[in-house]
Amino acid sequence: MRVANMVPDMEYAVQQSQQALSAALQQVSTGLRVNKPSDDPGASASMVISLASSANVDQYTSNVSAIQSQMQTADSAINAVVTSLNTAITLAGAGSTSTASLANDQALAAQAQGILSNVISQANTSYQGVYLFAGSASSTPPFVAASTTYNSQNGSAAAPLSTTSPLTAGSVTTINDASTGQAFNFTAAAGDTITDLENAISAATAAGTLSTGTTATINTKGELAISSKSGIVASSNDPVLGSMRAGFGTEVPNTYAYVGNSTVNSVQVGDSTTVATNVPGDQLFTLGANVIGSLKGLITALQSGNSSVVAAGGAAVSAALNYVSQQRVPLDNTISQLSDQDSFLNQETLTLTTHQTALVGVNLATAATSLSQAELDNAAVLAAAAKVLPQTLLNYLVPG
Repeated sequence: MRVANMVPDMEYAVQQSQQALSAALQQVSTGLRVNKPSDDPGASASMVISLASSANVDQYTSNVSAIQSQMQTADSAINAVVTSLNTAITLAGAGSTSTASLANDQALAAQAQGILSNVISQANTSYQGVYLFAGSASSTPPFVAASTTYNSQNGSAAAPLSTTSPLTAGSVTTINDASTGQAFNFTAAAGDTITDLENAISAATAAGTLSTGTTATINTKGELAISSKSGIVASSNDPVLGSMRAGFGTEVPNTYAYVGNSTVNSVQVGDSTTVATNVPGDQLFTLGANVIGSLKGLITALQSGNSSVVAAGGAAVSAALNYVSQQRVPLDNTISQLSDQDSFLNQETLTLTTHQTALVGVNLATAATSLSQAELDNAAVLAAAAKVLPQTLLNYLVPG
């Protein structure tokens, strides 16, 4: 008598039943139809691509969120400048009348000085430690009070200095001029001496980068003294010169120099979309109609008490107001663009999430039904196995 061995088949049936039950349980607990690549290789491959797209969208959304508040803060600062300039125009109108007294003009000049201080405060606006109008040099205030004289604090390499003192190759000496609104930079080459720096400053003065009367000489203390009639800010990282300090009592009233740079920063907010995130302070406040210069001129005009000069000063401020308003337009357009991009990215996130759910998600009602059926099937298989697996050959031997 031949006896069929049902054990291997039953063991296989139990194994398959257990796997089906485990898969059904996992789908219900995770809400996913595909929990590993082998569950659906095609869907898994598509999911990898979709998740990469989601990661990009998340980064763009983060970029938009980070710069939206920053740019709105910058726009608010510019709006405050616009308000200040309008007030200054009103002061100019009051001071340009033939009936205005000198005492009244002096009082108006004091108010104009307050307006200039407020404009400088707005120009030095920061957001979360970033100075918004400093270009890429955003860790320090971009506008600082200017002085007529800066002296070097002697470094250990040479004390006192002379015109033949060798400079450190690669070191940079910078002069920001409040009158021209420009920056002079001298990078020392190998073999350069203080004479070369002095000559470069003379050349920059002749070219108009530095204002007329800017000079560099060795003073009686053996220091490099850089002087200007209009107001400068000087700095150097050369250890031969040491750091630069303003001469005592040399600050020029109502004069400020820009020590940021002209870099326009940008950030990517889409696969093919990059936006500018700032307006450099020199472009906004010192170039063109020169906001700071026009306010300084109005202050001087009011102090003179000359109505025609005051009227001219008011016209300069009006021109500065128009200029700022023009410079503000691209910033406002970018803020609007960011708002639209944010809405687009939110919709893109929803679309990708829906697509991913369709790829690997599971209908929970269907999954629950499948789990119930898997439990019934598993119970039936186990019941059958309980009867089959204990059987041995003796069960099939009938006594003769």
